[in-house]
Amino acid sequence: MSGYQVNVGSALDAKVYGAAVFAGVQQQKSFMNLLSGEAPKIGDAASKLKGQSSPDMPIVKIMDLTSKSGDRVSVDLFNIFSGKPVMGDKRIEGKGMTATTSSADIYINRSRGMADTGGKMTQQRTVHNLRTIIQAGLEGWAGRLEDQRCLIQLAGARGYQATADWVVPVSTDPDFSDIVVNTVQAPTYNRRFFAMYTGTGVTPPTSITGITNAGALTLSEIDAIGSLLFESNVPLQNIKLKDDEYEWNEPLYVMFVTERQWAILKKVSGALWQSALSTAIKRFDGTKRHPLFMGDSIMWNGILVKKLSRYAIRFPGGSTMMENNATSTAESAVTVPSTTSGFSVDRAFIIGAQALIKAYGKEGSQGSNIFAWNEELVDHKSAVEISLAMTEGTAKTRFTINGQITDHGVAVIDSYAPAVGTTEFNSIVTASAGKY
Repeated sequence: MSGYQVNVGSALDAKVYGAAVFAGVQQQKSFMNLLSGEAPKIGDAASKLKGQSSPDMPIVKIMDLTSKSGDRVSVDLFNIFSGKPVMGDKRIEGKGMTATTSSADIYINRSRGMADTGGKMTQQRTVHNLRTIIQAGLEGWAGRLEDQRCLIQLAGARGYQATADWVVPVSTDPDFSDIVVNTVQAPTYNRRFFAMYTGTGVTPPTSITGITNAGALTLSEIDAIGSLLFESNVPLQNIKLKDDEYEWNEPLYVMFVTERQWAILKKVSGALWQSALSTAIKRFDGTKRHPLFMGDSIMWNGILVKKLSRYAIRFPGGSTMMENNATSTAESAVTVPSTTSGFSVDRAFIIGAQALIKAYGKEGSQGSNIFAWNEELVDHKSAVEISLAMTEGTAKTRFTINGQITDHGVAVIDSYAPAVGTTEFNSIVTASAGKY
């Protein structure tokens, strides 16, 4: 019996490779998949309004558009009732509490990437299976694209880091708006913090223009900002992991910091660093340990702090960022200070439940496959071009809560973060004296 062979560009080959790429991207130990959960149901919303627990993760995946036509999906928020009770025989008529809701729309769009395997002589000169290599390369490209879209939306900015890992260009690129699909919204005023809440003579700024080299991220800053955030009028909903035995008494939140912020935290924490490491290990150990707790992480003030590998939302001195003010959602561009030659600001973010919506659509020519693989013979059939297409969109959840526009599940912290090994970096211990 002859072996089974699939011709270049056949429909069957496209389906097999499309499914393989989607499975690979979804199973990667990526930023997106580490934080993902299923879309909440009506019952979950009802349980939350009752004050009961429901399984919540920071990134919610919505698959509705994989089987329905359309380029957007709407998500709704139902606010809790907070009116006074009507006591005794007092009349209740006309004293009903208003059921308030707000909505957010998430758009999806098609993204494609293509690789050229070269001509016949390229194949002749190599012993490698270029189709397999290109599949792996496009899979990695798609995974980074999804991660970066999630990161940018959560952070409310792209920043200016431009390492080889970045697929999404900086915001000044003419294609940026199309690539991110949904408008990148700067953090709402009540979800925006600066690492200048502790230390002698330090006054917390209300804009990035007020941050100085005294604004490094430390454990005491995490203490102060965490307390402010959790006691606010609109606190973050905590993350609920399966088999987390401490969740009932110790709500969990996750904070992602850049490599620079992590190095500064470790440098100024002293003996407290080992205690924070031990607390993270204790929170979720044993055979049911969640992947979120694997790798480098510390636990402080109920916040799991993790290093964001490879990526940074970074603003060098003299660059611009968008900010919201206290009275309006109108964004304005502000300039990052440049008080020293190495002045730079990195953005960390604290994530709670249902912070981000990830919506998928279908590639119409290939059934319900979300990722589609295509091969074309070009140059008079002497070369093969291979492309990958996916239809999806990402947006953070933002609602009107208690009359205030609020990023539902994420808050950001901007901090002074010079490059490791520089004079500015080495002076941080002195600048952070008394802040542990």
